[in-house]
Amino acid sequence: MTSSNARQRLERFAAALPYSTVTEVARALGIHQSKLTTQINRLEKDLGRPLIERAERGRRMRPTPFSGKLAAAAKRLTGLGGRL
Repeated sequence: MTSSNARQRLERFAAALPYSTVTEVARALGIHQSKLTTQINRLEKDLGRPLIERAERGRRMRPTPFSGKLAAAAKRLTGLGGRL
């Protein structure tokens, strides 16, 4: 995770966790859903682990156990605390 966009991917991933769907997150961040999905997929590929169980009809997306640890680390590393 040394690319120039790694920090942005971490920030956007951490911002996604309270939402029910990726579409809701993208709308809140003011970006296209496909861009956010691509960034989360890239982060999952970089880390070799799934981070979010995607929403299915009638069910909200859910973070995986690993993603909670990653989100806490991302907030510390990026200095965001709760300001996402």
